Amino acid sequence: MVTYVCLGLLFLFVVSKAIAYTYSSRRAPSEDEVEKTVLTILRKGKGEGE
Repeated sequence: MVTYVCLGLLFLFVVSKAIAYTYSSRRAPSEDEVEKTVLTILRKGKGEGE
């Protein structure tokens, strides 16, 4: 019985660590993505002033 409790706790620990790793491993945007975002923002800004 104690073994099942230990296995259950170990399983919950592994699942929680896997979820934490998934959320913490967000990647930074690449240079191309940053350039596209900046150009999109600049183009929208120019369109509003005209």
